[in-house]
Amino acid sequence: MLTVLGEILPLAFAVIISPMPLVAVITLLLGPKGRANAVAFTAAFAVAFFALTLGLASGSKGTTQNDSFFAQLFHIVIGFAFAALFFYLAYRSWKKRPRKGATPAEPKWLAAMDSFGVVKAAGLGVLLGVANIKNVPVAIAAGAAIGTADLEWPLVVVASAVFALLSCLGLIVLSVVGASHSSTVSSGLASAKAALIRHNSLIMMVLFVILGALQLGRALEAL
Repeated sequence: MLTVLGEILPLAFAVIISPMPLVAVITLLLGPKGRANAVAFTAAFAVAFFALTLGLASGSKGTTQNDSFFAQLFHIVIGFAFAALFFYLAYRSWKKRPRKGATPAEPKWLAAMDSFGVVKAAGLGVLLGVANIKNVPVAIAAGAAIGTADLEWPLVVVASAVFALLSCLGLIVLSVVGASHSSTVSSGLASAKAALIRHNSLIMMVLFVILGALQLGRALEAL
């Protein structure tokens, strides 16, 4: 169990600092229904991400059975496949970075969030939890690591829940801090939001390079 948690911790860190969910929760916190919307978004994101990870772990569970040769081959193929995917996503993020001197445009969906209620905020949390192109590959990698670790079913559920909870730490911290509604906190959140939007592509590029290197190392170790 501890070995699996050690493997998925770097993956959880990638989700923790993924810019767009953080930008979304900051935007909700700065809106008229800040605390309630932020809590609804964070809870929905966590549940959706947990369900996604658990489903992927369940699909991977038992694929290696007791065949050591097949297990080794499986880990090699999975490792190289995820390494290639993460390096591709790093390249894609680099290509999408704002050119020097250009100000990145704020995503259009953020402008509509001031009118969101709890239900819409929760719906957005589910959407970003299961359909975020930057987080889904991370969930797939975590699910594969959990599912192929030969854990009993209850431990698969626990590992998936721990991964989802760790992945939401950034959102949880922002929701707690932002609930104070002080002018200093609000100003800090607004500055953080602008910085996350401006550096979104570069942050994700660095994360995907690191994740790709980790998966490549795992594949080479299995050779």
